[in-house]
Amino acid sequence: PGGTATPTPTPGGTATPTPTPCGGPAALSENFDSVTAPALPAGWVAANAVGPAPLWVTSTTTPDSAPNHAFIDDPAVVSDKRLDTPDIAITTTTASVSFRNNFALEPIAGGASFFDGGVLEVSSPNIAGGAFTDITNAAVGGSFVTGGYTGTISTAFMSPIAGRMAWSQSSGGYINTVANLGPNVNGQTIKLRFRMGSDSSVTG
Repeated sequence: PGGTATPTPTPGGTATPTPTPCGGPAALSENFDSVTAPALPAGWVAANAVGPAPLWVTSTTTPDSAPNHAFIDDPAVVSDKRLDTPDIAITTTTASVSFRNNFALEPIAGGASFFDGGVLEVSSPNIAGGAFTDITNAAVGGSFVTGGYTGTISTAFMSPIAGRMAWSQSSGGYINTVANLGPNVNGQTIKLRFRMGSDSSVTG
């Protein structure tokens, strides 16, 4: 909030992507404070590909800065919950996205396994036919500068993002995430997707 970008693929997060061409103005800036919770700002689309309500919403519960943040729950069932940005025109090979991110997903004693998680994906017309693809996928060419994924999601419990690197377990509060979008989206109109996938047991 407050002009910074902050998606939260988990409870207690603030969602605000800000893809910005390096040295240039923001192509999209969103702090989620222009609406009355639980509404989303115009152009933002929430959907559950799998699993029960709720959808992603704005919430006043634990914003990074008042009054709002974007929020999704972490249920004890298989779910695939998605929040998509409006269109973003990319006009540089050095575009990036930055946001504040707070996640508190399925807790694991000892910290060795990762079950529920959040990922950042991009849809670009020139990559995989426009299918949403992880920002770190070689076809996209993106990479995290800071605040990146924390572990690989288990393949044992039906997670929709099984086998993928993701934000998982707990961030311990808000963290800064910055990711380079990579050169392959230059000249394209893209969307970003904040996606939370949960498995068949244990809530977060």
